[in-house]
Amino acid sequence: MSNPILEYLDKAETIKEIAERNEIILNYQKYGILDRNNAIQKIKELRIKDPDVSTITFAKLAISNTPFEHTPNDQLVSELAMQRDILLAKLGNNKL
Repeated sequence: MSNPILEYLDKAETIKEIAERNEIILNYQKYGILDRNNAIQKIKELRIKDPDVSTITFAKLAISNTPFEHTPNDQLVSELAMQRDILLAKLGNNKL
């Protein structure tokens, strides 16, 4: 049986993750400002806790793997956008 409270909390957490990524992406697009440490932290955290993000990231890293210290800002923002899109798709498909 599913627990409606846990489902609600999972959806709320997903919405929060999407909003955090949107804020970082929009600040970069509008103002050229990127808190690299925050962006990297968000990327790493979601890679660890979300199996779908982890699987897709692993597939992409098999092609190209650049350490975060050498990753250009555009690439960090692209990964955040990818994570956001995965979360949006999961939210839309009611996988949570």
